[in-house]
Amino acid sequence: MTPIAVIEAVATLLWSYAAVTFLAWAGHLRRAGHRTRVTHVFDLVANLVPAMIALLLVVLAGAVIGLPSVVVIIAVLFPAGLAFGLHMSLNEIRDQVTFPRELARIGLALTIGAAVIWGRQIA
Repeated sequence: MTPIAVIEAVATLLWSYAAVTFLAWAGHLRRAGHRTRVTHVFDLVANLVPAMIALLLVVLAGAVIGLPSVVVIIAVLFPAGLAFGLHMSLNEIRDQVTFPRELARIGLALTIGAAVIWGRQIA
């Protein structure tokens, strides 16, 4: 595999984890009380802000220093920040963390990501 293919695969796995985590977060949000939904959404935004600031700093540093591969860094940093923010928000919104559910969510994300990577290789 080429380095670009590895970075693309990592980004795909991070995107799939972010999607699965968002669906779990949205399910918890739907079951939450009507009064707490706005606070949960603001918690999600608050967890996404540090990752997006880091992304902005990488872009600015790449522009100032002249890094030619800043796009490759962004390709991984954006879904990683999104997955991190969603994971932290999910941990705040649910009552308790259960290890089997965590493994099931990670397994589902890996399965979806592997299917997407495999589908790209065939096409």
